[in-house]
Amino acid sequence: MISGITRAWQDLPQYGSMVRAAIQSRMEYRGSFIMYILTILGFYGAQIGVVVLMLYKFERIGTWERGQMAFLYSLLVISTGLVSAIFSGFLEFSEFVRQGTFDRVLLRPLSPLLSVLCMRFEPGGFANIVLGVVGFVVANSLTEIRWTFEALLMLILVLTGGVLIQGSIRIITAASAFFTVSNDGMQQLFVFSAREFLLYPVDIYNKPVRFALTFLFPLAFINFYPAHYFLAKDTGMLFHPLFVYLTFPVGIACMMLAIWFWRKAVRHYGSTGS
Repeated sequence: MISGITRAWQDLPQYGSMVRAAIQSRMEYRGSFIMYILTILGFYGAQIGVVVLMLYKFERIGTWERGQMAFLYSLLVISTGLVSAIFSGFLEFSEFVRQGTFDRVLLRPLSPLLSVLCMRFEPGGFANIVLGVVGFVVANSLTEIRWTFEALLMLILVLTGGVLIQGSIRIITAASAFFTVSNDGMQQLFVFSAREFLLYPVDIYNKPVRFALTFLFPLAFINFYPAHYFLAKDTGMLFHPLFVYLTFPVGIACMMLAIWFWRKAVRHYGSTGS
């Protein structure tokens, strides 16, 4: 493990070159790039509008007030934006497997996992971050969160843990292509659709759904559980009060599982034969 980290550090300039090439490729056509950013902003802006209209009508969902709902949403969107910017190379990975492009990745004297990570840049991630920050500012104007040093440190750990959780899901879903070749259905389900549950407080769902979002697909640790810490909400209805502190450890565990599964799946790869 330590030798792998040392090797990755030594190869950092090569990974940096790949990232720069990916960014330049996405920004080659400036008009298309600007329209894409505006489209992403419009999509998520409309999503925020739906949430705002719903909160305006109902004032609260369960025990969650408007500002608290805005805080939930901002945690989700900021971490999702970071994931989109960092882990976008895994979204089209099944095409690499089908077309044999992954053969070229294996021939490089670099980590295949980090190579895929650096091969694609998703500018829409920054649009998510902008909207998330706006939501975060609005949420703080509607709530009474005390931003002490400990709270700021916790926020960094929560966002990092949320990125690791979502990033690990992308890696595992991408690695499944080594076995299934096409993973479009799994990607739509686990990467995109499952995330929709987090637009609302997890405690409004029935117990089987809450169990699944906690122990099977730990998405609730991205925003629902840590929000209790910042908002000083009652934790009596949670599976365990300590869950509000576990976003970062859960993120580390998920990433370790994803790396293990990736390495196991790579050994299953048999190329296209062409």
